[in-house]
Amino acid sequence: MLQLFRRNSKKLQARREWQHVGLVAGYLAGRHFVGTKDLHYGYWDNGLAPTISNLARAQEDYCDFLLQHIPASGKRILDVGSGAGSVADKLIARGHEVDCVSPCTFLNGQARKLLGDRACLFDCRYEEFRASGLYDVVLFCESFQYIEMATALENAARQLRSGGKLVICDFFRKEIDGRSPISGGYRLRGFWDTISRFPFRIIRDLDITSKTAPTFTVINDAFNEVLRPVWSEAMSTFSRTHPVWATCAMWWFRSRISKFESKYFGRVRTAEMFEKFKTYRLMVFERSLREFTSADSQ
Repeated sequence: MLQLFRRNSKKLQARREWQHVGLVAGYLAGRHFVGTKDLHYGYWDNGLAPTISNLARAQEDYCDFLLQHIPASGKRILDVGSGAGSVADKLIARGHEVDCVSPCTFLNGQARKLLGDRACLFDCRYEEFRASGLYDVVLFCESFQYIEMATALENAARQLRSGGKLVICDFFRKEIDGRSPISGGYRLRGFWDTISRFPFRIIRDLDITSKTAPTFTVINDAFNEVLRPVWSEAMSTFSRTHPVWATCAMWWFRSRISKFESKYFGRVRTAEMFEKFKTYRLMVFERSLREFTSADSQ
């Protein structure tokens, strides 16, 4: 049993490391090709067409929407999974004091370039973060699903002052049959069961799935109209120039190649599939006045 636990822990850690690589790649591609500054989904409202040229604007609209639900009166804010620092930058401009915590060295470097000494950045996983004082707001902007759920909620409960706000903007899995072609997200029912053990009172729960799902239309188009032709040409060239090596590689890695092509070029990771299997929520909770101990979360 212990050996199985260790094996699963190593797999989870490896998955997180590769998720960091994916985040860095997404950030660099978006910044270089369309001038985006963010890693999060777009907020597609008021008839904004889901095209790559509109992605930067949709991400700006997402930030504006998010900030509308972060109390302006909250002085100290902890931005968990702060990415390249764009949300923190907007919060600072609004007058908040912001601390950022993230384990991704590259993105933290980008955040430091943007924020300078206007924010404190902590290079560690949130599970390992130890706050020096209490916060008025703890924010998870598309980072909640990457952190062990009970640990995230326990840390937030300890780090928030009484009456402080926990803000979660992320997607969750619906309780429906079938396998989603889009990975990620905790089960929504499991989330409600878990948070009920902690000193939080729900004050806002908005379903914004239909506003964020079109992001997958943009991603799907980018993969099939840009990356797929490049991939096909590379595979064809490899087969012509190194036929023996190509044959061996395509046989040896046939399962992984098939999985990669199906996932990214199969046109199954669509807005419709996202809306079917996922629910994207903006949730705001208030930290209750009662004292909290680890025993309460058991």
